[in-house]
Amino acid sequence: MLFNPPMTSAGANQTETPAPWIVAAKIMRHEQEHSATGVYLKPGLVVTAAHLTVNWTADLTVHIAGTVLPANLVKQGEVEEVDLSLFSVDDQKLPERVARIQTSLCRAPPWPGDPVIVVDQAGATRSHIVAPQILSFATRTKFRTLIGDVASTGNSGSGVFDPIRKCLLGIMSRKFMVDGKDVAKYFVPASEIREFIPIERRDQVLIN
Repeated sequence: MLFNPPMTSAGANQTETPAPWIVAAKIMRHEQEHSATGVYLKPGLVVTAAHLTVNWTADLTVHIAGTVLPANLVKQGEVEEVDLSLFSVDDQKLPERVARIQTSLCRAPPWPGDPVIVVDQAGATRSHIVAPQILSFATRTKFRTLIGDVASTGNSGSGVFDPIRKCLLGIMSRKFMVDGKDVAKYFVPASEIREFIPIERRDQVLIN
C-alpha cells in the first residue's frame, strides 16, 4: 500500500492531494502460508523484522500496491542481535507510481516526545517517541528507540516514520511490559538498518 498519512488537517485553500511517500509491503512464503509486513526502500529492497522470517529462503513473493513479484532473501539477522531481514525484488517491474517513491532513512535519531507514524498493511497510526528510562537500566542500554501507544500501533515489521522529515526511523521489533502492563514498543533504528544493508547497495538507499 502507498501512504501519505496526514498529521494535521488540510487547509481550506488546499487543492492538491500530496503524493504518497511511504510504501508498505507484504512478504509471503509458500503461497500465502506465511506473511510478514515490511517497508519498501528504493532500489528494490524490502526490510522487515528477522523474527518474522526465520528460515525463509525459497518460494518467496513480495506484494506491493497490487503487484506481486518474486523475492530473494538478501540478508537474515537474528532477533537477539539485529532483528532485521532484507529481501530484494526487481524494481523495474514495479508500477511507476511505486518506482518514483524514494523513501529515505532518517539521518538524525528521534527525541522523546517526537511524533511518529507507524505503518503496516492495514494502515497508518500516530504515536510518539518515549524515553528509554521507562525501562530497566539493563534493558534500556540495548533498546533505546521506543514508542508509546502500544495497543493501537502496528506490530513487528511495521515501519516507524518521521512525519516532519518524511523518512524511515526504524522497523518495529518487540514490545515491553512493566509490572504486567504494556509500556513501549522497540524499533530497530535507521542507523542499524543502514549498517545491515550490504555495502555494495548501501549508498543506493537515500539518507535524510
